[in-house]
Amino acid sequence: MAKGLFFVAVFVVLSGVSARIVNKFKCPEVRAVPHFDLEQMLGSWFVVEYYASAEEALSYSCMKSVFAQDDHVQAADGSVEWTPGVTMNFTYRFADDPVGENLFGNITWRVDLNQPAHWTHAESTYDGVYNTYVLDTEYKTWALLLHCAEQREGARYLSAFVLSRKTTLPKNVMAYLRDKLPRYDIDMKYVFPIPHDNCKDKPARADYSPVLVEVDSKVPQKPGVSYNVDGGQ
Repeated sequence: MAKGLFFVAVFVVLSGVSARIVNKFKCPEVRAVPHFDLEQMLGSWFVVEYYASAEEALSYSCMKSVFAQDDHVQAADGSVEWTPGVTMNFTYRFADDPVGENLFGNITWRVDLNQPAHWTHAESTYDGVYNTYVLDTEYKTWALLLHCAEQREGARYLSAFVLSRKTTLPKNVMAYLRDKLPRYDIDMKYVFPIPHDNCKDKPARADYSPVLVEVDSKVPQKPGVSYNVDGGQ
């Protein structure tokens, strides 16, 4: 009888382990924040913590973003679609850049007003769909965003932003937001703070393509990517 119980216990433990196996090729299942008010999300934010699955050796500073609502988006073929959208203009620096050069870029998502906390982006650069979810927000203080895109070949691209209306957040708020990330397959070892010290305004230059750094490398790269559009927009 004891031997039988032992095998049952082993089976339960192994079942629990297998249930936690992460598929690095598929985006995690996400439930965006309900009853989301897009207009309250607009405006300026500081990115105070950042994660990207392909940038485990790269650090940033002075990362800011400004969200604005649009009445159109650019389609993958370059044409304009008159549909609700939201644009994020962002500026940042590489933390190890001795010159402290500001870079900037932007991205525009299509917004389904029936699911306003789930945004989709598609353009020829990505050759697919880039999903963004507002996981949670308090609008006037903080917000938590998750981004994911599946590639035709290779692992998915997964990233997250912890946003704040100020350059820092209280420790209890940071703990609350960080506690949400592991359930979406985010490795907390690579969630890095974004410092906002000595962020004097300087002329910024455009840098629209993603900067990626391979694991065990410190060399920034901007590889071409092609994403799987299965599942639609």
